Amino acid sequence: MHSIFDPSFQLIAALAGLAAFLVAGILTRQRTPKGLRLPPGPRGLPLIGNALDMPKEREWETYNEWAEKYGELVHVKVFQTNIVIINSRRLANELFEKRSSNYSDRPQLTMLCDLMGWDWGMAFQRYSDSWRKHRRAFHEKFHSGAVGIFKTSQIKHSRDLLRRLLVKPDDFAKHLRHVAGAIIMEVTYGIHIKPEDDPYIINADEASRGIGEAGVPGTFMVDRLPWLRHLPDWLPGMTFKEKARKWHKITTDMKELPYQYAKAEVDAGRADECFVSVHLEELTAKDKLTPEEEEVVKNAAGIAFTGGSDTTVSLMTTFILAMALHPEVQKKAQKELDSVLGGVRLVEFEDESELPYISAVVKETMRWHPLFPQSLAHAAVEEDVVGEYYIPKGSIVIGNSWRLLHNEEDFGPNTDKFIPERFLEKSAIRDPETTGSFGYGRRICPGMHMAQNLLFIEIASILQTFDISGPRDANGTELPMEYNMTSGIFSYPVDLKCSIVPRSKAAVQLIEESLKTTT
Repeated sequence: MHSIFDPSFQLIAALAGLAAFLVAGILTRQRTPKGLRLPPGPRGLPLIGNALDMPKEREWETYNEWAEKYGELVHVKVFQTNIVIINSRRLANELFEKRSSNYSDRPQLTMLCDLMGWDWGMAFQRYSDSWRKHRRAFHEKFHSGAVGIFKTSQIKHSRDLLRRLLVKPDDFAKHLRHVAGAIIMEVTYGIHIKPEDDPYIINADEASRGIGEAGVPGTFMVDRLPWLRHLPDWLPGMTFKEKARKWHKITTDMKELPYQYAKAEVDAGRADECFVSVHLEELTAKDKLTPEEEEVVKNAAGIAFTGGSDTTVSLMTTFILAMALHPEVQKKAQKELDSVLGGVRLVEFEDESELPYISAVVKETMRWHPLFPQSLAHAAVEEDVVGEYYIPKGSIVIGNSWRLLHNEEDFGPNTDKFIPERFLEKSAIRDPETTGSFGYGRRICPGMHMAQNLLFIEIASILQTFDISGPRDANGTELPMEYNMTSGIFSYPVDLKCSIVPRSKAAVQLIEESLKTTT
């Protein structure tokens, strides 16, 4: 008789589990109602469906090819999971907006939520009362009318970004991450981070990397076959377990450590005004500070920290790339800044209404190469019918943001090119934030207003004081740009080398003088 801890017994159990899964797949094969059909898509294989067709990198290219071939709705099936890809604004609006009660759920990702511990994250929670509580707590402090109080912190740290670029321009990616982290730590936890290599920011960066890899449905086989999580570590293909354990600790520390610090400051009566302190004080004053309510505050703060320390960094890196590739756009933006500011002071938020071209650059940055090319996946709560097509209950539903943001009917011709002018023309009818760059429907990113404010002030500040170009050799000759776009849930440039130099001595002086008033 074999013990359950005997390796041979575990292998037999694994094979039995696989056999049971395959048999169940045959017996429970879903039938499409008479008169309807599944949306078109690439032909799959028996049992595994389109598992071999799913892209491993640059997913937006494959999804775009499918859209060209099959149309507004594309269906693929990976093992027993139906995936529906929405490729038009018309259908994105129909499903995510008009039928939002059915399409506001999230798929349950075993790797990300169960093993890595992101089940508390509002962005990944199922559509439920718990999600609504978290959303409400977040929205109270980050809606469009509330984020103005964060502008002081954003201005201060944008000035610090200029100083850092002045001293070590080659480390621009590190500087962008530090500044974004410094802002979100202040406004969320009241924590003033270390000038260099802050452990909170390093931890958040690692946590975001984990999300980027595990957030796309199907990246890990355990998402398709959840029972794999119960198999022994020594079996081939179980390396996901080691990754999960590592990321689980990082995720837990990211959520718990800054929150416990902020709470201790509140209890001691010395907390700065921030997301956590305001919520805890309000709940205490109303005698509603229960463990359940406190958990909501902690979780909402954790997702604010995660999103705020990563989203704008990636978009700003895309902006740097765009400026290096399109010097004519950079010169036009700088001309507008010089005309409004006269070179006598640095840009402020109050100047935004007089800087339409800078605002257009911000929008084009979000549109040109969206941070979430496939958005965060939704899930169908119940079966549905769209025209002649049947969408099974539980289907993963993906908004093809890349496709929508490159639709020439909405954004004009040459959507593969970086052309801010498209947002200044009278015929321009769409904005990236309403076309998928921040998600869809009830699951649209609630932190987008704060992110857009930071994008504006950082883009305007950098363009006012620096010139961006491709990397240069020892003789000062500009070299071709070399970079890679990441795949996964996030997409942004990596291995990006460029030249960032002050526009003039007057620009250097403006930066140095501004630091005297913000320190």
